[in-house]
Amino acid sequence: MPQKREPYNLKFYKELRRKRRREGQRSGWHRYYFDVIRVAKSKGKVLTKDELPSFEYYKRNVQIPEPKFSSTIQFLANNKNIFSRKALNLPDDGVFKVPEIFSLTETYSESFIFLKRLFYALYQDKYTDLIIDYEKCERIDVDASVCMDTLLSEFIKHYNSCRARGRTKKLKQILPMNYGKESIEKILKSIGAFNTILGRQTQYSDILPFHLLIGNNFSRTLGKDKELEVTKIVDYIVDSLKLMNKVLTWQAEDSLSKVVGEVIINAAEHCGNKYRYSIGYLQISKDPAENETHVGVFNLVIFDFGRTIYENFKREQSEDLEVVKRMKELSKSYTERHLLRSKEFEEETLWTLYALQDGVTSVKDKQRGNGSIHFIESFFNLKGDTDHDNSSFLTIISGNTRIIFDGKYQIQEKPRGKEGKLYKMMTFNDSGNIEDKPDPQYVMYTENTFPGTMIVAKICINFKNIENGEQ
Repeated sequence: MPQKREPYNLKFYKELRRKRRREGQRSGWHRYYFDVIRVAKSKGKVLTKDELPSFEYYKRNVQIPEPKFSSTIQFLANNKNIFSRKALNLPDDGVFKVPEIFSLTETYSESFIFLKRLFYALYQDKYTDLIIDYEKCERIDVDASVCMDTLLSEFIKHYNSCRARGRTKKLKQILPMNYGKESIEKILKSIGAFNTILGRQTQYSDILPFHLLIGNNFSRTLGKDKELEVTKIVDYIVDSLKLMNKVLTWQAEDSLSKVVGEVIINAAEHCGNKYRYSIGYLQISKDPAENETHVGVFNLVIFDFGRTIYENFKREQSEDLEVVKRMKELSKSYTERHLLRSKEFEEETLWTLYALQDGVTSVKDKQRGNGSIHFIESFFNLKGDTDHDNSSFLTIISGNTRIIFDGKYQIQEKPRGKEGKLYKMMTFNDSGNIEDKPDPQYVMYTENTFPGTMIVAKICINFKNIENGEQ
């Protein structure tokens, strides 16, 4: 006579699922638990609740597999030349000294080397205590800060997941040290690691933070997520400008929303990785050269880890695009005139520059491709003009290419094609012709590699120039 099957205890199994989620053992513990039940049933035995294996027993007696690294860490680890091509030289004592100016747009060589060393120290689980020392650091820019915080967050999540599964790790703690300088502490505690990693936020009267916003490029609701993301960024910009007595017209606000939206959707479509990031802050200070005149420095960074701009156009799917054919023609022209030189101005630099021009897109049959140049134009208009002022700039970093817009070379309108339709162009040379080599101070190839694309905007807004103004 067959044994009577126990009734399905819905409440018990719901609690079991909750317990699995809490302990982070969705796969291994789940399989082990039901394997024990199946083996018992194959022997004609039905286990009671007291006879079922406990999770504590499972942790003691079963070798739990170590969780995989996140997709971001795996992507970076598979790229040997991330951040810098220089060989690693990790400190013996686990103390990582932050550069004097920690910035991906200014002291990028030292800053990229620091990020690479930090990444591999965490990836190799080399130290018991890892110390980040700010003793020599005088300034932290938001671009370098957010990259470091993103790496730290990814590894901390991984270490916590390992420990939840009973897997021991060598690293016990990550400690900041000597961060007492006012300029350093303000960044760390307003939009830096204290806020993004520890969840502690300190309010400062002269800083309006835009906290780290992470978008999922693979989300099923990408359209809605993108709209919400754009709204948050634009609302923050509007609020920042209000502090500077500046009000955007509805037309300017709508235009800004569109260009920010295209930059966000470009990151979602092209980077090939899961996440995109945006962060920023407005800092108000007195201009020492103008006595009591107040200046607001608006900072915004949007970036992703993934395919570079050049890699997007070099992919096989892009081979038939008319724009890629034009890029190849440009490469041939530059090569014949000996303008493409190794480690000085390579094809990657040329293609990245061309990709920023109005109407250029790597997505077939998409009527877009004006996001980058309009983004630059819109952000420089926030200060009232696009003129060079030694303080405002917008930098695009992708792979080994760095392109800097500071107003010295203006955006121009040029006819293109048989119809002579006007397109906006940035050539970074006096001729205004993309066929001519750009100024190497503004369009450059560097040894340092950013594994993705980053846009860094730093706009100086002066009260005397915008009082009661509208844009």
